[in-house]
Amino acid sequence: MVPRKVNLYALLFIALAACTKQEMVPSSETGTLNSGTSSAVAQQIKPLQTIYGLIEEKASDDQIQADMKTADVNVVRLTMFLSQTTVGKTVDDYISKGYNVQISLSWYTGTNGNRGFPKDTNALKTQADAFFKYYADRKKQIPFVSIENEWDHEVQNGANVQDYINELTIMTSIGHKYGFKIADAGLTHASLQRWMYSQLTGTAQEQWKQDYYVGLNNDYDGLLDMVNTYIAGAKKISFDYSNVHWYNNKTCANGFATASQTFMTDCNKKTPVCNEFGIRTNSLTLFTQTVDEISGNALYAVAYSGTNQDRKAIKLTKAMLQVLATSS
Repeated sequence: MVPRKVNLYALLFIALAACTKQEMVPSSETGTLNSGTSSAVAQQIKPLQTIYGLIEEKASDDQIQADMKTADVNVVRLTMFLSQTTVGKTVDDYISKGYNVQISLSWYTGTNGNRGFPKDTNALKTQADAFFKYYADRKKQIPFVSIENEWDHEVQNGANVQDYINELTIMTSIGHKYGFKIADAGLTHASLQRWMYSQLTGTAQEQWKQDYYVGLNNDYDGLLDMVNTYIAGAKKISFDYSNVHWYNNKTCANGFATASQTFMTDCNKKTPVCNEFGIRTNSLTLFTQTVDEISGNALYAVAYSGTNQDRKAIKLTKAMLQVLATSS
C-alpha cells in the first residue's frame, strides 16, 4: 500500500561507502561514510504492499486471536528459545489453525537485554538444523525467521556484537538450506534514530535533531562504533530482510522510510521489514500516523500491543486495531 502521507525525508537517504574490516568501526570515520551527498546513490525503494501482523504482551491466545480478527491480520509474532527447544508448541498450535507465524528465534531465555548470544557454535548448528528441518514442511506459514531480538540492546548490556554476527551468519546459512527467509534481530528505534543523524548533513541533519532524540552527549561515538561495526559484518551476510523496530513516543515526524532504508542500504540489503512498531502515548491519531509512515515502506510490519506501563508501549485499542484493518 502506498503511504497516505508523503514522507518528508524520503529523498534524503543515501547508500554509504563500505566500513573497514577492523573489529570496531570508529565513529571518527562517520564523516568519510557520509561525505559528498552529491556523489552518493539516492534511489528510493519502490512502494511495498505492507503485510501487517500483531504481537501482544501478557495476553491470552484467545485474546490475541480475537484482536487479530479485529485488525484483519493473519500474522502473529511468537518467540522461541533455541537452547531449550527446537519445537514450539504454541507456534504449532497457531500454524495448525491456519495462522502465519513470524518466529523470533533467540538462543537464551530471559528478559530482553539480559540474554546475550551463543558462543558454542557446534551446539548452535545442531539446534538450528533440527529447528529448520522440523518446520521445513510448514515454511509457507512462516513468513520469515528473525534471529534474536534487538541485538543492540544486548550489546549495550554487555554482549559482544561479533558473537551476534557469528550467530546470524550460521543461522542464515542453515535457514537458507531449508528454504526459509531470514531477518536480523531488529535494531531498536532509539539506536536507529540516533545513528541516522550521523548520515545526514546541513538542514536535514538539524531537522532530524529537532524531531528525534540524538543524544550527542550520551556516548554518541560509542553508539556509532556499535552500529557501524554491525553494518560492516551484516553486509557480508546474505540474510533476506533488513529488520528495524520503530516507536513514536508523542509525535510522528515521518522519518521511518529515511532511517530504515538508509540503514538497509548500508547493510547491503534490498527488502525492509519491521517486526515491532508501536507508540507510547495513548493516541489514536498518533497510532494512525505511525501506521501511515510505515505503510508501503516495509514488506512486513508487526504492531506491538503493550501494557500501558509508563514509558512503555501502550495497549492497542479496538479503534487502533481497526486502523490496521483499513491499512492492509
